[in-house]
Amino acid sequence: MRAGNGPYQGVVFKLIIANVIVFTIQIFSVPQYGSVLIENFALTPSLVLERYQLWQFVTYMFLHGNMPHIFFNMYALLIFGIPIEQEWGSRRFLIYYFFTGIGAGISIFLINYFTQGIGFISPTIGASGAVFGLLLAFGLLYPDAELLLFFVLPIKAKYLVFLYGGIELYLEMSSSTSSISHIGHLGGLFFGILFFVFFKKHAIGFKSKVLASKVMKTIKEEKNPIAAVSSDKSGKDLEFKRAILRKLNESGPDSLSDDEMQLVNYMRIMHENEKGLCKEDDFNDEDPYCADCEHFDACFVRRVNRYMNS
Repeated sequence: MRAGNGPYQGVVFKLIIANVIVFTIQIFSVPQYGSVLIENFALTPSLVLERYQLWQFVTYMFLHGNMPHIFFNMYALLIFGIPIEQEWGSRRFLIYYFFTGIGAGISIFLINYFTQGIGFISPTIGASGAVFGLLLAFGLLYPDAELLLFFVLPIKAKYLVFLYGGIELYLEMSSSTSSISHIGHLGGLFFGILFFVFFKKHAIGFKSKVLASKVMKTIKEEKNPIAAVSSDKSGKDLEFKRAILRKLNESGPDSLSDDEMQLVNYMRIMHENEKGLCKEDDFNDEDPYCADCEHFDACFVRRVNRYMNS
């Protein structure tokens, strides 16, 4: 996890505050206003289809039915969300949270659209889909972390994911009258899996390549600082090579220091047989055109060899 430098102030707390504010508006609003909130901002597949209220795929996540509903969702957001945000950073966490939450909403919409059951005209509210996405992410990131099932039974996170996923699948298949959107929970899990398979995989692969490149570069620099200089395109590197050519031209190979000779030997190995070079007499290390040429090092080696053999 990423170490924090002070009190935690991530987006998890901001999401919890936003949910609490919306829930407070719900419980203190007059019945007519409350029904307007549900009608326009809960996820109702028929209204999304008929009125194009696409924002419902986001807004339904901030509405809750009662105190236990919001308490358990916010509690799960707190315990799963904080370590995930610290691991990923706020931006990636937020993308994942809304990806799974919106994905759960899309699942609710599609299933009810094709089944044309009561869920097609019934509103769905709550952050449970996104919370189940967080449960999946927590289980994948910290599989051996122990959690308390029902606040009593210790269970590893990886088993908790399978347990809840199996329960939700069973309840969805066996019950058609439940007020709980099991398909939304399953949708959150499913889109969480999609995120890890199609997005997280590529991000990890890219990061792994970058990390490996940095590690190998560090190792090479520690083992052979001359190799690091030879691959540098800075002006300092160019001046170093020009100094070598001047020494060879004026005083011969014996004038080179150990580091300079090591660089020469390394570059001769790397560029001895490179093709596509200009005529040898055209090479001029003071010419900006030559200095910027991709074959500069090979021409440098060729000039070094001439001085060495003279």
